Formats: sequence, structure tokens, C-alpha cells
Amino acid sequence: MPVVPGASRLALCLLLTSVLACGSTTEPDPTPGGGGDNARVAALTLSPNGATLLVGESLTLAALAVDDAGEVLEDVRVEWSAVPAGAVTVKDGRLEGVAPGGAVITARAGSASATLTAVVMPSDESSPSSEEVLTAAHEAGLINDEELLAYRVYAAFSDPRLPIQYKARVDPGFDATSLEELRQRFNSLSKPMQATLGMYMLRPADPGSWLNAPTPDARLSSMEDTHCRSFSGGWKYIPYPISKVRIWYQVNFPEQRKRAIRLDAAIANEIWPKLMALGLKEPLTDEAFSCNGGSPQLDLYLVSNMANRGLTIPEGFDNTQAPTYILLKDAPDDDNALKGGATHELMHAIQWSYKTKGRQGDYGWIRDATANWAVDHVYPTLLVGSSQQQQYEHMFAGCFTNSPDLPLESQNTGYCTNSGAKGAGRDYGAYLLFQYLEKKYGPAIVVAALAKLTTETSSLTAVDSVLPGGFEKVWPEFAKVLWNGTPISTRPESFKAWDNFTEVARKSDINADLSGWPEASDELHDELYNLSNRYYLMRFSDPSTRSVLFHNGWFKNITESKDPVKVFAFWKDEAGEWHDEDWSDYEYVGFCRDMKSQRVQDLVVMVSNAKFDAAGGGTLTAAETPYLKRNNVGCWRFKGTTRSVLKGKTWSSGRKLIDTNVELQVLGGFEDPDFEHPLIPHTKRLGGSILMQPAGDFTLDVDYVSGGCRYSHGPTPYPLLPGGGILMLNSFNELTSPDPDTEDWLSHPSRSYTAALADPTLVNLNVSGGPDCRGPELDIPGNILFTDAGAAKPVVLSTGEMSGQYVDSDTTYSWILQPQRQP
Repeated sequence: MPVVPGASRLALCLLLTSVLACGSTTEPDPTPGGGGDNARVAALTLSPNGATLLVGESLTLAALAVDDAGEVLEDVRVEWSAVPAGAVTVKDGRLEGVAPGGAVITARAGSASATLTAVVMPSDESSPSSEEVLTAAHEAGLINDEELLAYRVYAAFSDPRLPIQYKARVDPGFDATSLEELRQRFNSLSKPMQATLGMYMLRPADPGSWLNAPTPDARLSSMEDTHCRSFSGGWKYIPYPISKVRIWYQVNFPEQRKRAIRLDAAIANEIWPKLMALGLKEPLTDEAFSCNGGSPQLDLYLVSNMANRGLTIPEGFDNTQAPTYILLKDAPDDDNALKGGATHELMHAIQWSYKTKGRQGDYGWIRDATANWAVDHVYPTLLVGSSQQQQYEHMFAGCFTNSPDLPLESQNTGYCTNSGAKGAGRDYGAYLLFQYLEKKYGPAIVVAALAKLTTETSSLTAVDSVLPGGFEKVWPEFAKVLWNGTPISTRPESFKAWDNFTEVARKSDINADLSGWPEASDELHDELYNLSNRYYLMRFSDPSTRSVLFHNGWFKNITESKDPVKVFAFWKDEAGEWHDEDWSDYEYVGFCRDMKSQRVQDLVVMVSNAKFDAAGGGTLTAAETPYLKRNNVGCWRFKGTTRSVLKGKTWSSGRKLIDTNVELQVLGGFEDPDFEHPLIPHTKRLGGSILMQPAGDFTLDVDYVSGGCRYSHGPTPYPLLPGGGILMLNSFNELTSPDPDTEDWLSHPSRSYTAALADPTLVNLNVSGGPDCRGPELDIPGNILFTDAGAAKPVVLSTGEMSGQYVDSDTTYSWILQPQRQP
């Protein structure tokens, strides 16, 4: 929060002729707004004194009534009308834009009346926001730096001085950042701009403030005392509060007084006790300051027409510790919104009670995050909105879950998608970290982190110092819970279970199906901010997507550089069971989707960087680019036929024919979903399909003539003998091995294979022909299949089939093998 020098506020009294008092101690009429004073009304003043709205936008008009002496009247009933009808509706001062156009708004009380002109402009969600319009105008040179600041303030408080060409949608945030900026820059502004914006430096109840100008009391022009004194100016406070907070309201809003009373009870009975029970300090008293609302109590002002939800403003010169007062957006239709906003701002007032090592404003993210955490701590299920369906703090959670790849301390805007928080910074959603810490370790850890700010200039160092094991241990654990999707959301330790929060962290979606292609590859991000996370969701449904390889490009960072990076994965198998794995120490992880035990359907990969710099910022770059590869190469079993045709060089006719029906399958142990190949280090579920053993049968059919004799056998079927051959397959060629033979094979291109089958069974060939043709003669089937020789190896076809022909001397081998899925 910004520093507000007391001298600056005093100087404003000299600058603004109408500023002659800064508070009120007058007790309110117990029944304002009934109309008992209507006969005494001499004049009405409307605030604001003009209105430009967008279709669907609302504005609360205040009608301040005074008598002949200029005294503010409270028991006044005001009647409202709009002419012509159609563009706006107005009821009890609540003005709403209905359709593009204009109208004259009239307020009447007794014999007095006041008017203003309302203009309604078209708008929709696709229209640029006020911030976008003003930023564009500034970049184009249409407005200068001071005008940009002024127009931002005007937009945030529905000030009619905002030029109509810059009227646009204001995305609501939490703290009124434009007012914060004004207070930080006020002393450096030009004198004319100080005179223009000075009313925003005053407390709302101070005569001359933006909510009290122009003040109709004619006596003000003759007063010369610039010190604060009792003066109502249309504001009152609860005279006998049960809480330690003085709550101010405007007397011309009868219902606002009732809300103030209910809020006072909530602070006394719910908010204050629960926060103080944590061992937090009470907000500091402001009795040393002359403009203190008339008492040393913490003052809270209900403010209408404020786009943001609130602001806690420090008094004095000290930017490390100060008493404060609070502006809180009035919520006419939602007491729970008032409770949530008051809790948030009261937590800011508590934060200002600690004398921090550095400037309070430099601890930005942790202050906003813990203030929203306080809302959840005090009100675990505070439902807000017209339908009362959403928890208060959930409005801001998306600011964080929509940007997990940004560093923890980031206060960037543009990530909040909830309509009630679009203008908020992502740090308002960082309460999720403290909610996690509270659920995991208890609320004392949050208090300890805040207390550490008194000795640490870095908020990140402060938090790290109180975490068990520091960020290095806790951050990756938080990253897993932050995912908040299946399977995390089904567990007892989840935001879903703790707080019924259902949003999932933003992810990169990857369609892992091949869609007819033989192979595909997707690179993942190779850079990660400190204290950030990335999530990827990969979905598999195509049965032809068989072999899958994930390359952990962060492997060397983790194992060699010792960077605090973690790579986690959740994957769902065909049976719907989820598996939770830590891939950090694996360079490559695979799946054989032909195997039932590895038939991944959904795969969530998360990368978490727990490194941080005390000053914030910083990134890590992966030693190698991570990626996901997949192809249609079978990895469990191939089934098909082979043929061997031998034509001996001395044979005058005939051939030796061997036909097989064969299945080649991985070894049984390799189907284990936790399999780690002993010869391929730092891998998981890879290498199992390198070796496949045969099973099946063959038919031997011999019939040839050699030397005038005919030799024949069969056709006769035989079973393939165990150990009679092998298929070697290389689905991906990234893998390496310290074993020379394995490494030699892995060096072949992807999709390479080699196979050989032989049978040593002795058979008797029948011999017939001339008198010298005597038998039987012994023979063996010998080579049944031989796919290649030398360096060149056949490759799996784009269809996923293994088929081909190889001629070796006088033998021709051919084969057709199809990949199979385990049933």
C-alpha cells in the first residue's frame, strides 16, 4: 500500500477552499429516510452531478438535502424520475442503463428538486475495457501522463469529468489501484492537477472529498480554520459500535445505515475474533493524527460507485508501519460481499501494524494473497452473488490457476475470468498457496510468514524460511494439489475436498492420437519461471497409437545441475485406474499401449520449478527440449506368416518350403508397468519390446531332385522349438546403453527391426529314383526366417506392418507380421 504523508493531507486543506473539516461525531437519526423532514428541505444536491453509463451498468445517485440554514437533513424521502423513458431506469437513486440514449433524471423532496443528465452508451463483452481505451489513447499521444492518471481515477469512481470518448467497461478488481497510484504520485503532480484530483486524497466524509463535493453548506465560504473539526457533510457513523471499527455511511442512503449496522456485528462477532485468535496484531490507532475521523478507532467508509472492492489507506510518513483507514465498496444487494471485502481490507490494516523490514508496498503479492486467505479462514463458505452460489474468494482463484506458468510473486492482470474480478492481479488468487499451507501445516505458518516480513526484505525469503523443507520441498507438493483435476480432485487433500473449488489449473492440451499418421512428436516448453508450474494434458484414444516416448528434457538439470525441478505424471489406464508417478529422475519414460497394463488413456505431465531469487523473477531453461513422441510401431506382439523357399544350386528342380504361423511377443516381465530395463538406465517402461520371442508352428514341405534322386518330406507340421529365434525392434532411437551390444542395436534408426528363426529338428527325407537313390536321408529345417544381414535393417512400414522379402544366397525369405493388442 502507498504512503500517505500527513502533511500532504493538511496541505490539501489550504489548496481546496471547501475543505474545512475532516470528520463527524454527530449521532445519526434512528429512523432516517422516512420523510419526516421533507417539509424543511430547501435545496437538493445530486452526487455525482452527471452520469454516463454503458448498457447494463448501474450507478447510485446521492441526493443530499439541506434546510434554509444549510444543515443536512436526514429524514428525507426522495422521489426519482427519468424522462424520457427507455434509456434508463431509476429507483431509490439506483440508476441503470437499459438502452442507448439519454434522459433527464429528477430528484424531488418536498418543494425542492435537482436534475442531472444521463447518457447511455452501447457496450458488450467484446468492447475494449477502460484500461485498454485509456492506454491506447496515451500511446497515441492523445492524453499525457497526468491525464491518464486522472482518467483512470475518474473511471474507477464514476466521476462525470471523464470525457465521454473514454467511457468504457471497467473491469472490477479488489484494491483501487488507480487511487493508490494517485496517492503515490500526488506530490509530484502539477498544481492544477493537484487541485483537480485533491478531493480523492481526502477521506470520504471530509467536506470537499469526491463524495462530498460540492458541499451545499454556505457557511463554509467564511470559515478559515484549516484544521479538522466535527462536521457531518452528509456522513454519519454507527454511534455505539460493538466492534472496534467505526463504520461510516451516507445519511441519504437509509439502507446503507442498516448495512453498516449488520457489518459492524459481523466484524465484532466473526471477522475480528477469528483473525485475532491467530495471534495477529491489532490495527494501529490513529489518535496521533489530526484528520482521524474524530476518534482513534479504525475507520471504515462504505463507498458507492467504486469499481473496485476496497482500499486500505495508510496515514503518515512511515512506509513500513502505519495506522490506516478503509474504503469499502457498498454492496446494496449482498451483505456477504461486504463481509468478504471488510475481511480482506481489515487484513491489510493488520499487515500495516507490523513494522516491515522493507517498504510495505514492496511485499505486494503476499499482502494481497494473505488478505484473500483471511476471507477463506474467517468465512470458509461465504457465498456471494445474486444466486448465492459462489464462494467469495473463488472469484479470484482463477487469476492464479489460469496462469500457473507465471512466478508466484507476479501481480500481472488479465488472467481473472470471473466477471467480479476481471481487473484483479493474479496475486489475489495466490491465496491458494496459503490455503494449502494452512490445510497442510495449520494457520500458524501463514502468521509466521507475515511476521518474517519484519526481518526480511524479500517476501519469498520470508515464506521460504518458515516452510518445512523450504520451497524446494513444499512447492512441488503444492504444484500437484494445484492441478485440482482428476485424480487430485478425488483425494482428501485437494482444493475440491477442502473448499469445494473445482477449477483446474490451466494446461496445454495435446491430442496424442496419430490420426492416420505413422508417427508424431510435440515439443514441450523448455523454459520455466522460478516458482512456477506447467501442466500438460495428453489424451489417447486411437488404438493405432501404440508406442509412446516422453523425453524429460529437465533430466540433466535435475541430476547434474541439481536444480529444484520436479516432473510429475498422472496417467489413467484402460480400466480407469489412475497412476501417480515421479518422472524427475528418468530421462525417458514410455508406454506400450498394446499392453493392457500400459494402455494409457489420459496423461497429465506437470513440471514444477521451486527455485527462487530473493528479489523475485528468474527462469530456468531445460538442458534439452522436452517432447512427446508416439508412433504406430507394435510393442507387445506381432502375428503373421513367414515363408522360406530354398532352391539348392545343385538341384535340377523342386524346392524346400517352410511356411510358419508365428507370434513374436515381449518377455512376460517386460509387461510390468513399473519395468525399468537393466541395460538402459534412467528409463521407465522402455526397452521391453527390443526382444521378442517366437511361438507357433511351421509346415515343412520338401520336394526336389538332385543327382537324379528325388528327395521329399511332408508337408508335415512341427511346433516351433523354444529359443528357436528372436525379433529385435527399435521403436525409438534416442535411447542409449552402457552395454556395447545393446548400444549397437539402439543406434539403428527408429522403426528398425531384425529377425531370425531356425529349427534344428532332425527329419527323414524320402529318397526315390534310380538304384543309387537310397534313403532315408537326414535333414533339418534350418533357417525359417532371416530378414537381413549387415548394417541395413528393414523398418516397420507406415501402416505399422512388418513385411518384406530378403534373398540370402539360394534362399528367399518373406514375411507379413501385424501388430497385436493385448485383449
